[in-house]
This record gives sequence, structure tokens and C-alpha cells, in this order.
Amino acid sequence: MREKLISLTSFGAANYLLLGQFLTSIGTGAILATATIFLIRSVHLPPVEVGIGMAVVAAIGFVALFGIGPAVDRFGPREVTVVSTVVAATATACFVWIDSLPTFILFEGLSNTGLLGMGVGQRALIGRVMEAGDRVRYQAYSRSVSNVGYAVGSLAVIPLLEADSRTAYVAVFLSIALLIGAAIPCVLRGPYPKEAPARKSARMAIADVRYVVMAVLCGLLSARAKLLTVAVPLWITAHTSAPLGLAGFLLFLNTVAVVLLQVRFSRGAADLAGASKVTLFGGFSFVAAFGLIAFASATATGLAVAMLIVGVLLFTMGEMWTSAASWTYSYELADPAMHGQYQSVFALGRTGGNVAGSLLASVVAALGVTGWGVVVVVLFSCCVLTVVATPRSRTADLRGRAE
Repeated sequence: MREKLISLTSFGAANYLLLGQFLTSIGTGAILATATIFLIRSVHLPPVEVGIGMAVVAAIGFVALFGIGPAVDRFGPREVTVVSTVVAATATACFVWIDSLPTFILFEGLSNTGLLGMGVGQRALIGRVMEAGDRVRYQAYSRSVSNVGYAVGSLAVIPLLEADSRTAYVAVFLSIALLIGAAIPCVLRGPYPKEAPARKSARMAIADVRYVVMAVLCGLLSARAKLLTVAVPLWITAHTSAPLGLAGFLLFLNTVAVVLLQVRFSRGAADLAGASKVTLFGGFSFVAAFGLIAFASATATGLAVAMLIVGVLLFTMGEMWTSAASWTYSYELADPAMHGQYQSVFALGRTGGNVAGSLLASVVAALGVTGWGVVVVVLFSCCVLTVVATPRSRTADLRGRAE
């Protein structure tokens, strides 16, 4: 713990960004735990309309990313982060006025777009103020901090959810808005970006084929999140003799492992060569993890529980390795003069990964053990293709882009 604290202080002014990230992630965790219940219990939207609204909100965010990146490069990552935070906080406060599907789409769409702008802006800002090794280490700490925040936020709203009253939901959303808004002074106290270097190429980030390919592959790898939160609980419920409560414990185990170990698992991914190596580690971890989870359906209760726990631990190792590698790819393969555009393209890949994750969870639900085989083939293939597509070094990539 002492080593972690010493490393954390070495980020200097960027520690304020981590504080803002922590506050925002508490709010995000609270929203994730509250939004669906609020829409059904208080607004009285049918579940089908809630699903439609969520899909429309995701589409709005996807389209918004095409404008967020150029805005970051034009107006500056710090400025866009602050404006996005104001939008996210204000829109979240307006949740108290949601009374129909259109108002839900309006305010949730604005809030989600603001959160996306905050994410892209801060990642671009880190790209400007830190060197390669520090970026990966910072992102590892950021992910650990965010996971703590998600846990705190989701636990904090339990008493208010139990109250199940309009007043309780209003209190949740206003509190979340304040937490998100509190990130503004953190950004203002944070590092000021250096002047952007000269552009290496005249083309837009979306036209950089190698980068788009990497964004898509890493985005597909991020589908793993839906597998843990959707496919694994469904598998435990329908196909194993394990107790139902194990699903919640496995999610908790994953969160704790990420908080404690993400920084350590990121150490080997500071450059492109290291990122390629840990990507393969992650691929083999996924193969072993999903194999154990799949065949837990054919064993007795005690062995099934053990296989599921070990499987999720192996999954978490793969998750941490591939996450660290993706941070390196997102920065090292980007034109340093256009971090806003490039980080937006990478965010588009993650958005696509969420859709792919839902589809893969459906495949598991429909095909059983064969479905897990499909998952293994998809994720391991993405890991291998990512390594194949990675240039030997940043210098070689910049030479290729200039040509």
C-alpha cells in the first residue's frame, strides 16, 4: 500500500484528475444501480420502452463521438472536459423531470454525451502531459480508482432504492449531479496541456486504417465486460448447480482484483512490444477462463463453484492485461497532434464492443457450451490479430504514417 501511495503522488497535478475521476465514478455507479429501477418504478415506463431508450441513448453517444474528438483538438482537452462536465452534471440534475420516453432520451442522451466528452477530453489531456510509460501507469491507477468509485456508488444508493419513493430517486440524482460537478475544480487544478506538436499527416484519425483496425479489435476485446455481467450470471442460473448468490460474489471478486492488481498487471505494457506480449497473455487467460466456466455446468456443486471462481480470476487477469495493452495502443499509435480525434476513434471501438458483448452473451444463452467456444474463438482471434497488426515500434509506425 505504501508503494502504491508513493507512486500515486508522482503524478503531480494529474492527481486532481484522479480525484475528479473518483467522484464521477461514484456518480456513475449510482446511476447504473438506479436508472432502470427509477424508470420502471417511478416513471412507469414499460421495460420494452426502457430498452428502446437505452439503445437510442447509445446511438446518440456513438454519433456524438465524431464531433467530440475534433472539438478536443480545436478548443483543447481541458476546455472540452470542463464543458462536458457541466453538460453531464446539468443533464443528470434534470433527471428529476423525466416523465416519459422522450424526456428520458433527451436528458440521458445529454448526460451520456457529457460523460463521453469527459472521458475523451481527459485521455487526450493525459496524452499531452505525460510520457508513454506514465500514461499506462496513470490509466491503471485511474481504472482502479474508478472501480472503487463504482462500488461505493452502487452500495450507497441501496437504502434509497429500498425506500422506492420519488423523493428518494430525486435525492439520488441531485447527489450524483453534485458529485459530477465537483470534478470541475479538479480539472481546473489539474495539469495544463503542452502545445500540440506538428501533425505527422494531413488525414483525419478515422482515415488512419491501422488505428481504426486496432480500435475495432480492442473494442471487440472490451466485449468481455458484458460476458462477466450478463453471460456468467445467466450461465450460473440456468446451467450450473452453483448457488445463485455466487454471481454477485464473482462480480465483487473481479472488482477487488482489478482495484488491487491492475497497476501491477500494467507494468509490462509500457511500449508496443510489451503491449503485444501481454495481449497474448490475455488471450490465453481468456481461453482457460471460459473453458473452466463452460464445463462448470457438468460438475457437482462444490467443483462447479471452484471452477467458476478460478475461471473468473483467470478472466480478470486477461481483462487487466488486455486493458493495459489497449491504453498503450491508443496512445502510441495516435498522431500526438490529434489526441482528441484518435481517442474518440478508440472510444467508438469500445462502444461497438458493448454491442458485441451483448451479442456474444446471447450466443452463450442460445448455444450453451458451444456458445462459450464461439466466445473463445472471437476473443483469442482478436488478441492474435491485434499482435499481428501492431508495428514493431512507435518509430516504425510514425514512418509508415508519414509515407
